[in-house]
Amino acid sequence: MMAGIAELVMTLALRCLPRDGSEWGQAMSAEFDLARRDGKALGFACGCLIAAWRRLPHHAEGRIAVVSHALVLGLIVPIATFHLGCAFSGARLVLSGHDHYHDMLMAGGARGRILADAYVAAAPALTVLLLLLGSAHLAVAWFLLDGRWRRAAILWLVATIIAALIVHIIAITVPNVGGSAIQFAALAIELAAIPFLARWRNAGAGSSYPKEA
Repeated sequence: MMAGIAELVMTLALRCLPRDGSEWGQAMSAEFDLARRDGKALGFACGCLIAAWRRLPHHAEGRIAVVSHALVLGLIVPIATFHLGCAFSGARLVLSGHDHYHDMLMAGGARGRILADAYVAAAPALTVLLLLLGSAHLAVAWFLLDGRWRRAAILWLVATIIAALIVHIIAITVPNVGGSAIQFAALAIELAAIPFLARWRNAGAGSSYPKEA
């Protein structure tokens, strides 16, 4: 098991190297084979990974990777996690017939009970849409990191359509809930990031990236 972890760490370290760092990568691989025979593979691999990480800000490909991962881990994945969590809450509402928001509406008198009934009626559709939206954001994140820009853009368009449907359903069933501004702000950042990262990578790496433009 430790050998497999060491191989994984070493692979990650090699992937963090710039494309023109093949000689350094070959030297690291050769030394890794020696360290593996001496039973020190994991320690050596971790050292290589730390060294490769330290070099990321010093070459164009590394800077692109840092910005891409910061966008994905700082924005897209949290947004996706939030939507998937909302979908889980919606599934509980569908199964149990109530949740804390439903209880709050029910306590709001006759109008609140009407809104609570509308909330329950819309819950199945909202649950499915939230699940799809969270999954679409995760797919956008994956394609961004993998440099498949067209697929990222297509998934972004899908996410936008789904988000618009969710906001529309909420607006006509449970008005004044809010949250749509944050949702579309996140989508706007993703929309700007996809072509920006694509152009930056193409400009910085030229033809060395056999990915979609």
